[in-house]
Amino acid sequence: MSDLPQESPQQRWKPAWAAAEARLRENAGQTAVRTAVPRNSRVSKLDADLLDDELTDMLREPVTKAMSLLRPQLVDKHRLEIDTAIKAVLFWLSAGSASRQATYGQSLQNLKYDSSGHRDVLRRLRMFGALSIGGAYGWAKLTSYMAANGWADAPQNSFRRMVWRMLDRLERVTRVATLLNFLAFVATGQYKTLIERVLGLRLVFARPQVAHSVSFEFLNRQLVWHAFTEFVMFALPLVNPARARRWVVRNSRAVLGLPAVTIDPAVAALPEHICAICHNAESASLSPDSATAVLGDPAENCAVVNPYVAKCGHSYCYVCIKTRMMAEADECTCLRCGQHIDRIWQQV
Repeated sequence: MSDLPQESPQQRWKPAWAAAEARLRENAGQTAVRTAVPRNSRVSKLDADLLDDELTDMLREPVTKAMSLLRPQLVDKHRLEIDTAIKAVLFWLSAGSASRQATYGQSLQNLKYDSSGHRDVLRRLRMFGALSIGGAYGWAKLTSYMAANGWADAPQNSFRRMVWRMLDRLERVTRVATLLNFLAFVATGQYKTLIERVLGLRLVFARPQVAHSVSFEFLNRQLVWHAFTEFVMFALPLVNPARARRWVVRNSRAVLGLPAVTIDPAVAALPEHICAICHNAESASLSPDSATAVLGDPAENCAVVNPYVAKCGHSYCYVCIKTRMMAEADECTCLRCGQHIDRIWQQV
């Protein structure tokens, strides 16, 4: 009995398991796939602004068309107010609501506003909308009013001239500060506008674990459409619509087994000393009553002047047939018989 092991079988595996468990945890830590939290993308933030601008443009067209039906001059007079109202409504329905805290373009880019640890995000967002939209509207109206009333041309020491110079310097300082802020945004990726920096509003990913996938489908469609329109704009001036129509008609009639052109029996029956081209031009330029009177005596109005003969043997005025050949080129046909005309001779 003394040769039997004193340790129970259930306790023999514990030291081996403890050593194996430590190695397993170490290997699992080395081979585990970590999900990296994506950084705030500068491109996504700028694309969000572009998407918001596109949405504003899409809504501007139907609104202006609807208003133009009431009073057409109202659109041109209040275009700035219309744009400001559209932007304000879109901002109030998106970033101004407590549930979204992001514009529609930012939501499409998986972004939302964060106030750097402050709890009053919604209040700061509404202040941001009032300053960015309402401030831009107020500044535009103020500068347009001052320019229309000649504040820049006021006397040197007058109140209006001093206010104009002060606002001009303020605008220059704001532009420089905006440029510096944008350079800082490019470097750090935070606060793309001055108002966002002042209010402490940062754009962060709404769902950090969601991978930001870039789709080039829309870009490819735009590139293809742009290239196609450029080609059409280049080729359109080179195409003669009337000639193309005649070519289509002639080939369609050939496929159907019909003559190349349709011959008007009244034109084909004209006397030989009558120019068929002059006859058609005269008939098209007169009313039915006067045309009947003119056609009753065609020799007096449409007689051939300086006659030239086509290879089919029919005579035309030189100016008429030459103008028609230059206009129709290879598609020129005789109005009497429908044969192709490529050369003419002076009638002896």
